[in-house]
Amino acid sequence: MKDGEHGIILMEALMDKLSDDLRALFNAPMCPYCATLYDPEQYDEVDECARCSNCGRTYQVAAEQRPSQPDSPQEAPLSEPAQTDALAQFREEVDRISKDMMRQTTGGSYEMYERWFTEALEPTIDKLDPALRSQAIAIATELGYIDDPEVMAAGFGPGLCSISGIDETYCHCGRHP
Repeated sequence: MKDGEHGIILMEALMDKLSDDLRALFNAPMCPYCATLYDPEQYDEVDECARCSNCGRTYQVAAEQRPSQPDSPQEAPLSEPAQTDALAQFREEVDRISKDMMRQTTGGSYEMYERWFTEALEPTIDKLDPALRSQAIAIATELGYIDDPEVMAAGFGPGLCSISGIDETYCHCGRHP
């Protein structure tokens, strides 16, 4: 084989690799607002959409691009009876606190329920064994627990009552004109 032929074969291999890389790049999902490539870690299973790491907007991602869903922690059999008992007791406590918060927030917004539920549940989660906390948070999230400190710190927003989370024009708390 001559050096020229070897160079041509090498160049063809490089071009094929470049073509494959470009095909992968242009077929990969990206944010339709700012063209940032999709990051599977930014996918939200609850909302079934991705959040752009650059502009923060959400967008849909094809099913084959979504990260695989791990088995739900409450469905996976736990090896130690003590852990199973602790999670069962936690589940009962979460249900009780959820029902209490539903009664207390009747007439308010769902966001108010989420915040009050999260605040009421924090001490219970803090008492759990650290090895069980991720499973406990997954259980609590199904009932409205907010696991994002930024969301909790943000408040309800302008024009919304800080108590009920309802538009101040329609709020029934009596603090607005």
